[in-house]
Amino acid sequence: MDIHIIRSFTLLAEHLHFGKTADLLNLTQPALTKQIRRLENELGASLFERGKHGTKLTTVGQLFLNEARYLVQAYDQLLDKGRLFASGQMGRLRIGFGFTTIELIPQVIVELRKKRPNLEISLKDMSSVEQMSGLHSGQLDLGFVRLPVKAEFNFLPILEERLVLIISETLSLPEHATLMDCQGEPFILIAKEASPTFNAHVLALCAQHGFHPRIIQESTEVTTIMALVRAGLGVSLIPKSYCQIPYPGVRQIEITAKEAAWSIGAIWRKEDKNPVLLQFLKLLKTLSKSQK
Repeated sequence: MDIHIIRSFTLLAEHLHFGKTADLLNLTQPALTKQIRRLENELGASLFERGKHGTKLTTVGQLFLNEARYLVQAYDQLLDKGRLFASGQMGRLRIGFGFTTIELIPQVIVELRKKRPNLEISLKDMSSVEQMSGLHSGQLDLGFVRLPVKAEFNFLPILEERLVLIISETLSLPEHATLMDCQGEPFILIAKEASPTFNAHVLALCAQHGFHPRIIQESTEVTTIMALVRAGLGVSLIPKSYCQIPYPGVRQIEITAKEAAWSIGAIWRKEDKNPVLLQFLKLLKTLSKSQK
């Protein structure tokens, strides 16, 4: 059953005149007649009666008309919505993110919603491992993780991150302590299962300084690590982005070595042509450049 034939039927049912309806549809009258006969054959019943007094609907035609009008209206609405999806005026975007990008992403969303208020955008605070899994499974459209990433993803570098040494103010270390000054201290680290790449980075940096940290405690929460450091349990290395808010009782010392830095980027599936995603990335690129 062709929607165009259904549309022809509803228009003919409104005007009850084959010649006028054919003109409105930009068809010849024989072509319109052929469409109606095809529809009647599919239904197994006549829809119109043609006589000396003109054309009129049969009983079946009257009953079928209400459903046909609903179908044509629903089709038109679906087509309009599809065009909005294709243009990015409507649609959805599912974003995974971590603390590093907690300031930037909301700014992008605000700017995007100014232009596209009808978008459906979901945000979920996730570890890098969870984000990668979400992208693989199709549950996420966009993630923000440490670069580089596998070739299956597109990426956009957006900011630089760096390791910061966290020491209790009560610990008797030099004012400008270095990582080497801490080699004899116990370490509290972000758990490997929470961020394997970060954990490996810390171990590699310590190895470059000639020692392996004596790890006595791991945690998935940076706030917990801060509390343990302040209590004097040990020292730690965390991302600089977590140090935006001062934490009483804790000294924060940025590691300036080149090896202590890494890039954070937006990543998405290469085959994903979601118009909303492309608009978000365009704004993200602009805002991230303005903040550097």
